[in-house]
Amino acid sequence: MVVLGLGYTHHDASAALVIDGELKTAIARERLTRLKRDGIIFGSQRLDLGLAIHYCLDANQLTLADVDLVVWSHIDHLSKVQVVAILMLEAGLDLCKIPWLVLPHHFAHACAAFYLSPFEEAAVLVADGTGGPLDGLKSRCEGPESEAVGKGKVVIRNFLHDQSESARELESFYYCDGREWTILRKTLGWHGGIGARYGSVSRLLFESPHDAGKTMGLAPYGQYDERPLFLDASGSDAPPAFQALRGQEWANIKGQVETWRSTRPGDYEAPLPLRMAATVQHEAEEAMLTCARWLNRTTKSAFLCLSGGVALNCVANSRVAEESGFERVFVPAAPGDDGIGLGCALYGAALHGELRRGSRSMFVGRSYSHNPDELRALGLEEQSVGGDLAGWVAERISEGAVVAWFQGGAEFGPRALGHRSFLADPRNPAMRDYLNKVVKNRELFRPFAPVVLEEFVLDYFDHHHPSFYMSFVARVLAEKRSVVPAITHVDGTARYQVLRKSDNPELYEVIAAFAKRTGVPLLLNTSLNRAGEPIVETPMEAARCMLAASADFLVLDGKIYAAPAKATLRNVKAKG
Repeated sequence: MVVLGLGYTHHDASAALVIDGELKTAIARERLTRLKRDGIIFGSQRLDLGLAIHYCLDANQLTLADVDLVVWSHIDHLSKVQVVAILMLEAGLDLCKIPWLVLPHHFAHACAAFYLSPFEEAAVLVADGTGGPLDGLKSRCEGPESEAVGKGKVVIRNFLHDQSESARELESFYYCDGREWTILRKTLGWHGGIGARYGSVSRLLFESPHDAGKTMGLAPYGQYDERPLFLDASGSDAPPAFQALRGQEWANIKGQVETWRSTRPGDYEAPLPLRMAATVQHEAEEAMLTCARWLNRTTKSAFLCLSGGVALNCVANSRVAEESGFERVFVPAAPGDDGIGLGCALYGAALHGELRRGSRSMFVGRSYSHNPDELRALGLEEQSVGGDLAGWVAERISEGAVVAWFQGGAEFGPRALGHRSFLADPRNPAMRDYLNKVVKNRELFRPFAPVVLEEFVLDYFDHHHPSFYMSFVARVLAEKRSVVPAITHVDGTARYQVLRKSDNPELYEVIAAFAKRTGVPLLLNTSLNRAGEPIVETPMEAARCMLAASADFLVLDGKIYAAPAKATLRNVKAKG
């Protein structure tokens, strides 16, 4: 059975393909259009997912006629007729002859998390900026959630009293026993929940609600307010719902931000942005903890899945994992809206009893070949390194080189997991500033993540969560912080990726070779893109990004290319 999943979302629209119960291919539209966050409102502002659909089909030598089921979710819960009509108008795609299934937004998030998790049963918590509207969820969607809500079987906290049917999903609570879904409760409102308020603070600080990662990175530099500034627990019911504070206090904060922007633009060391980032981060952590603890008490499950955009907050995820009472917590590689298409496809396969669980690889992009002549035309020079590629790359990194690493099909989700990465030396104290300023072209306070060999995690970090997708942080051991300063954040933590040899043997060998030379079994790993750009998808995009970033080498599926006119390596230590 061939199931095509489609995520029609305001940002990060996506498509995914499941064949005979196995996830084969998935892609966010931004990777193909090169428009960051491409979706219905951001980027191209189109519904058309034609590029992503053909990408998935072509990667598996299929056509639209081979698809047995299309499962989609539209953020505004538009009817099937509306979606099909717009697709015909924008893309010339005719889905009328293929069976359809339409899922609510939050339920698609939940499916993406649970069906990729290693758990046979689990509680699921979904929190994001905004989901779909209640009226569409009940009347224009299908599946267990729509049925349960329509029959009044779900406890709903609705903040939008005067227009309750227009209220949108803020937080949703589920339990799945592996076969059937139980929808426990939902919080509804209008851009007022945990994710929405975090996004609105990020918009004030960085001009975009999608810069929440910057807010999370800035937060450890500041001290949070003890009194609520942004989120307030509402109601005596358990768990309390969290509503954004409004009124004069919020207006005062916005006025202060305007003053800061006009007098100290871009000064993120000023007290105001530090206090705002620290406070909204603290309040989001406490709210997520409260929700997760209630789920733990209610479901009695030992396992929790987190999804929705808030689950990209790895600091909050870590507190939930450590303090909520669950034995294990799972976060998928794409908990945000790019995971919607994936969740739809997985649910379609599960509904028909075909889903094969167990594989957690997120390298589900298509593979490419490259033309060396095209790279030479850009000035890149192929290097002859003999048979020890891993050793050669490790040696160059240990000498200060920044390496663009391109391998196989791209990883799915917003974080580089070792197929589209910049790799660098974590021991170099000057490397973080160099990467931020020159390579990535972004704010200097932004931290970088390590990728560490699984068997050495506890030699460097105080926890060993299953952080295969950079979903959690851990504290760098005090005695190791001076050893790996480039990946140690100001609060002593790191958003680490645990690497098993079976996940990526090629990158594993490079890190092992680096450890043999330096004694350090980890590398700095950041996404192969620059500020404002999606992660690269093709070899030529990788080459152009490598050159724009002034990286030293490009490793392209086992071949090494040097930047033009580089007789010697750039030594970042010397530059620092």
